[in-house]
Amino acid sequence: MTPSGPGRRRRALRLAATGLVALCAVLAVAAPAAAHAQLISTDPVDGAVLEQAPSEVTMTFNEPVRLTEREITVYDADGNEMASEASSTGSDVVVGLPDTDSMERGTYVVAWFVLSTDGHPISGSLTFSVGERSASVAEPPPAPTSSGVVTAVLGVLGVVMYVGLLVAAGLAAFVALVLPWKFRVEAARRRVRTVARVAAVAAVVGAVLLVPVAAAYAEGAELVDLLGGFDPSLVADEMVSALLLTAGLAVVWVTLTDAHPEPAQQRLLLCGAGVAAISPALVGHTRSYEPRALLLVSDMVHLLAGSVWLGGLVGLALTARALARRERLAAETLARFSLLAGGLLVTVAAAGAVLGWRILGSWSAFVDTRYGVLLLVKIGLALVIAAIGGWNRFVVLPRVVGAAGHDDRTRTAGTLTRTVALEASVIVVLLGVTGFLVNQSPRPAPVEVAAGQTGIAEGSVGEIEVFAGLTPRRQGQNTLLVQLQDGAGEPVTLARAPVVAVRSGDVDLGEVELVETGAGTYEARVVLPRAGEWEVQVGLRVSRFESPVTTMTIDVPATGED
Repeated sequence: MTPSGPGRRRRALRLAATGLVALCAVLAVAAPAAAHAQLISTDPVDGAVLEQAPSEVTMTFNEPVRLTEREITVYDADGNEMASEASSTGSDVVVGLPDTDSMERGTYVVAWFVLSTDGHPISGSLTFSVGERSASVAEPPPAPTSSGVVTAVLGVLGVVMYVGLLVAAGLAAFVALVLPWKFRVEAARRRVRTVARVAAVAAVVGAVLLVPVAAAYAEGAELVDLLGGFDPSLVADEMVSALLLTAGLAVVWVTLTDAHPEPAQQRLLLCGAGVAAISPALVGHTRSYEPRALLLVSDMVHLLAGSVWLGGLVGLALTARALARRERLAAETLARFSLLAGGLLVTVAAAGAVLGWRILGSWSAFVDTRYGVLLLVKIGLALVIAAIGGWNRFVVLPRVVGAAGHDDRTRTAGTLTRTVALEASVIVVLLGVTGFLVNQSPRPAPVEVAAGQTGIAEGSVGEIEVFAGLTPRRQGQNTLLVQLQDGAGEPVTLARAPVVAVRSGDVDLGEVELVETGAGTYEARVVLPRAGEWEVQVGLRVSRFESPVTTMTIDVPATGED
């Protein structure tokens, strides 16, 4: 029986709502994490006072970086530019100073501008002094940065590319894997082809236009500067990604010309859609972390899952009216989609578990931190969704196919519809858990006063709170823990580690060697030769020319004292 007008509208609204939820999930998956290259060390050390001018300055970053046409410049204390030449190899940038004889006593500033592996420009400066520090130091000119117009255009093009790509690739997967071969309603298949082709055109246009805009952003330039051309070496990966995307979607376009693709054509359709779907994984933050191969595979899995989800829901919406009058075909289509989406969810959950372990640092953190617990809940929900999909495919669907009469088919098809609705509800819950998850910090818990023989001292540098903990607070070997926190109690990671010195009266242990154990958290082993009040001095590099110091005191009782 054909559904009534109100029934069709309600079904269309449910499909639209589900599609919007899936779209939010896809865009959340596609959104990169906010982290770029960081300067981790320099030679000479930032702020150092040298006896004579160095022949070169070396900067080491936490990932490979590239130089752009924006030159690295060296200035004296008055802001006059000095002769210099820069080169980069991997994560090191070397700034040569060929005319050291002309460098007088005083402070010098190295203003740098580099491109991180993920395609984002980063800049900063460091200082060193020859003989003595200058009484005043002129600020170097600000590094060039693109306006909000460039970043907005970059974001809009990214959304157009991702949505178009995932819809086009997902509809190709829908035709090849979900829509039954016996479904011969030409009008519905034509709607699927039309939407897939429009989405493919949008994806290609977005990917191609992203290349020059990304090049302008990489150099801190404006869109009008593109009239003079751009440096293709800055966006080589983006160009390869756009080429693969275009080639894959071209295969999809040509293969979809046939209203009913044969099995060989379906395989070709899947290959083209797969190549196009994974192409964005070649650019972005995946290139910034280790192990890169694992993160690259995880990105590809997420992109494939997102395309199947979004494309599948769009495909169901486009064929819903025709399927509504064919109970068995509708049941088979929904079961196929449910099983496929559930299987991909399990794969994504498995990849997420491994990546979560890399982020958290240990398996025990899955139960010791809120982030880890929520991640386990998310994985569990994904397994539930996969189980429901398997039940639909291997239990409910055979009942629909084997139903004897119209009433039996209608009843069993209704059962399948309800289980698919249950599956969609669990997906909504999973997305809700994901919303909470992305707002949780996987970083270690803030330092708290511990019971027993732990001494805690607190200081501050501007808006940064500094905590120092000493355990077991006894004469002899101790563990010194230093953590930096913001006003909300979250650990703070600076570009450079703090400098920590320990002393008591005439006993000066000097600077201690720190080991970073977590975000904004550092540990050192110190041997205290006597009891008494010990000062822990922590220096922070909070700006280009400021290294403020806070001093805290921890009392170490003599043996036998409380």
